[in-house]
Amino acid sequence: MINNVKYLPLIIITFLLCTVFNGNALGEEYNNRRKVIVGGDFDYKPFSYLDEKGEARGFDIDIVKAIAEKNNFDIEFKLTNWDEALKSLEMGEVDMLVSILFTENRNKIYDFTIPLTEEFYAIFARKNSDIDEISDLADKSIISLKGDASIEKFLKPMGFNENTTFINSLPLAISLLSQGEQDAVIVPYSIGVETMISEKIRNVEAVGPPIIPSLYRFAVKKGNSELLSILNDGIYYVKTTGISDELRKNWNFHKRGEAPVSKIMRYIAYFSIPFILGFVILIFWSWSLKRAVNIKTQLLKDKNSQLENLNADKDLFITILAHDLRSPFNGLLGFLEVLKTNVHEYDIETTRNNINLIYEIAQNTFKILEDTLMWIRANSGKTSFEPQKLNFGAICTNVIENMKEIANAKNITINHDLADDLLIFADKNMLISILRNLVSNSIKFTNRNGRIDIRAEADHTNATVTVSDNGIGMEPEIINILFGISQILSTEGTENEKGSGFGLLICKEFVERHGGKIWVESKAGIGSDFKFTIPLNQG
Repeated sequence: MINNVKYLPLIIITFLLCTVFNGNALGEEYNNRRKVIVGGDFDYKPFSYLDEKGEARGFDIDIVKAIAEKNNFDIEFKLTNWDEALKSLEMGEVDMLVSILFTENRNKIYDFTIPLTEEFYAIFARKNSDIDEISDLADKSIISLKGDASIEKFLKPMGFNENTTFINSLPLAISLLSQGEQDAVIVPYSIGVETMISEKIRNVEAVGPPIIPSLYRFAVKKGNSELLSILNDGIYYVKTTGISDELRKNWNFHKRGEAPVSKIMRYIAYFSIPFILGFVILIFWSWSLKRAVNIKTQLLKDKNSQLENLNADKDLFITILAHDLRSPFNGLLGFLEVLKTNVHEYDIETTRNNINLIYEIAQNTFKILEDTLMWIRANSGKTSFEPQKLNFGAICTNVIENMKEIANAKNITINHDLADDLLIFADKNMLISILRNLVSNSIKFTNRNGRIDIRAEADHTNATVTVSDNGIGMEPEIINILFGISQILSTEGTENEKGSGFGLLICKEFVERHGGKIWVESKAGIGSDFKFTIPLNQG
């Protein structure tokens, strides 16, 4: 105990010295403000640029200054050519970049903040050129910025990269286009318009739709989580406090749709001349038009009810199609997202299984679209109708042969008991579609080891065809709405088979096109007999 006590003064002195030195070190660290070197494009107004005095200016520059002031660190701006700026961050010569867009390739090298602002790119071309839309760029020469995100997001995917000349300044690109160099420039819309205003360029305009919707962010070198966190907090702070909106008012950002007064007046002139001429012609011919209207009024009244029904069918069709396509597309996008996220972790077998599932969903979706388009053509009367004498037994044999693989998957037998000399008068393609849809429907709602029979009975004018199965059958309330568009049924089969619900509607349209009728006789748990009539001879 005495030995321990005698060392106590030495321990206390040592502790006090350490406290003094550590306090000095902490003070020095606190007083030494950190300097962050900021890189970016030297000619990217209104986001970032160097003014006449060589000082960094722009909306993103103001945002960085606001964040630095809040977080008590110094900043130094180093604005250069954009491709040099990208390399500077990769090499660690700068700490962060402003006005940068996220791409998959950049994400391998840099870490990105939350979005700061959004912008659209646009195609700029000389006025009166033959460039009106994206497809017109196929054989045209283009100017773009070196290292720009449009290379990865637009030029390469669209196949335009080989036609493109890359330079160090987008405002320069607009000026060169104005002077007759190249055919088009791919540039953020605000930068293009701002250049045209500042340089008083009047022979260039934005054409076609907006392209490359873009979220501008800041970026740091991969792994610099400390600075990334400070920048994310700073962006959130300036956006939620309104600082960002106030700073934005100092800079000219432009949106599509804003037209100069001269252009508006020109449009008014273009439209007013034909309007005046049309008005004169309207007065001159008013008496004859009034007579024509009176004659047509009664015809329009007769058609009104039919048009209302067609409009209701159209609205219902759109609703059904959106519903039927949403589920497979959700599944398709889900599998693709999983595959995209985990592709490096999956083995070959797991990847193959996912691709097979995606392929199956795509096939089912394509079948829905195919049936839908067939029904639209049939319903609008645009499907060709070329009836001829056909051997019904031969047609049935062909359909059964094509459906065998699907039937065999559930061990279902398909038989027909038809006379070899039964001739009917029908459109071959429509008849095949009717039989294929009815047989497919029977397979779908018949359990394994079931049976399907095709029969036909002829009188003097028509043949009555029956497609019979020993499947699950239907309740009376289902039978009553089976062939109506107001209640399209898309029910899963006995083994969860999918369908569009348009198959029976297609059968009804095609049967009625032949002057026949279609109906079903069914009992739940016993099976169904689908029947339709088809003419034997030309009517």
